[in-house]
Amino acid sequence: MRVFFLALVVSLLSTCQKKELEVKVDHDIPVEVVPVESPPVTVTPVAAIPVVVTSTGMTRGGKPYFVQGVGGDTRLAELAARGGNSIRTWSTNGLDKILDEAQSLGLTVSAGIWLESECSWFSYKNPEHCAKQTERVRKEVTQYRNYPALLAWGIGNESEGDGTDTEYWQQLDRLAILVRELDPNHPHFTAVAGLNPNKTKALNAHTPNLDFVGVNTYGGVFGIREHLKKVEWKRPWMLTEWGPRGFWESKKTSFGAPLEQTSAEKADMMRKAYKEVMTPGDGFLGNYAFVWGWKFEASATWFGLYTHEGETTASVDVLEEMWTGRVPANRAPVVKPITSTAKTAVAPGTVFSAEVTATDPDQDVLSLHWAVLPELQGHQHNTNKKIPEFLEGVIEDPSKRSVSVTAPEKPGVYRLYVWVKDGKGHVATANQPFEVR
Repeated sequence: MRVFFLALVVSLLSTCQKKELEVKVDHDIPVEVVPVESPPVTVTPVAAIPVVVTSTGMTRGGKPYFVQGVGGDTRLAELAARGGNSIRTWSTNGLDKILDEAQSLGLTVSAGIWLESECSWFSYKNPEHCAKQTERVRKEVTQYRNYPALLAWGIGNESEGDGTDTEYWQQLDRLAILVRELDPNHPHFTAVAGLNPNKTKALNAHTPNLDFVGVNTYGGVFGIREHLKKVEWKRPWMLTEWGPRGFWESKKTSFGAPLEQTSAEKADMMRKAYKEVMTPGDGFLGNYAFVWGWKFEASATWFGLYTHEGETTASVDVLEEMWTGRVPANRAPVVKPITSTAKTAVAPGTVFSAEVTATDPDQDVLSLHWAVLPELQGHQHNTNKKIPEFLEGVIEDPSKRSVSVTAPEKPGVYRLYVWVKDGKGHVATANQPFEVR
C-alpha cells in the first residue's frame, strides 16, 4: 500500500505545470520539489555532531575535543589503532567515502575547501570569479554538512599569497559567513603558510567571521606560541601542518641542494615539538602532523610519514607514543647520516664511496637498499604519486652498508638515498645530494 501511495504522489506531481513547480538537482543531493514563489528551504542537519569553538577550546557533542591528528586520508584504520583522532584534507574530492570510513573508525575530519591563489586565470578582484567560487563552496558545504564525522571546514590552504591582497581576505570572510549560514554545526578556519604580521593584520581587519586560524609551520614550530603573542593573534588557532624542518629552511650544499634530516632526526624533532608545544591552552585547538602517507616533494623521503612502499618511519612511532603514552610493540630502525667521499662536485663517471650506520631498537635483522635519483627543485614533485625510476648501473651492490657509486654521465644535481628496513613494515631513511660537473 505504501509503495502504491508513493507512486500515486509521484504521478500527480509529474503532471503539475512547470510554472508552478521547479525541480532542483545537484549531483548527489536528493531531488527537492520546491514551489517557485517559496523562499529557499533550510535543511536542519539530522546526523551532524555539533562542534563549538571558544576562546578556551573546542567541544564536540558538548564534550572537550583536542585534535591529535594528521594530514592525509589513507590508512585510516592504522591511524585509529595508533591513537590518532582526526584527519585533515585539502579538498572535498572523495569526501563522502572518507567521512564514512572515518566515522566507522571513530575519527573526525577537518574538510578542506580548495581556494585558488591569485593567478593568471583567477583573480579576487574579479567579481565573476568570486561568484563562481562562492557557488562551488555552497555546493560542497551543502553536500557534506550532515556527516557525523565532520569536525570543521578548512576554507583555503596557503592561498593568501604574501598576505597583502585585501580582496582575497574580503572574499574569505564572505565565504566564512556563507559556510556558517549553511552549516552552523561546524566551525571554519583558513590555513596560512606561517602567520606573519601582514597576514595577522589582514585577518584581524577583514575576516572577523573566521572561527579560528590554522597555521602551517615546520622549523618554526618551537617558537609558534611566542610568535603568536608577538603578532598579537588573539583568536583560537590550530597547527594545521607541522613536521620536520622544511627544505626551504634547511642548510644547503655549496651547489644549493638542501640537506634533509634522517628519519631518526625527524623523529627526535617531532618528539621534542610534541612535548614542548602540543598542549592545550592559549586558544590552541590541536594539531595535524604532515603527511600521513607519501609524496615526492623536494625529495622522495622529505615529508612522508610513510615511504613509497608503505613502510612507516620512526616519526609514526613518536606520534603513537605522544597520542597514547605507549611505546609501539615494534619500532622503526635508527639511521645516522650518510658519509660520502663526494664532498665536492665530481666528474661524470667518477666512482665515490658512501656508507651508513643503522641499528634497530628491537634487534630485528636489517636490510638496505641504496638508489640515486635526479634532484627536483623546491616544491616540484611527481603528481602521479609514483616514485621515479631509479638510475640504473650507478651502484654496484645496493644492499650493502658501504657502497661504491658511479657518478651519472649527465651533469647535474643528484641525491643518493638509502632505505633501511626491518622486515616488519618499518624503515629508516637517509640521503645525501651530490653534484656531477
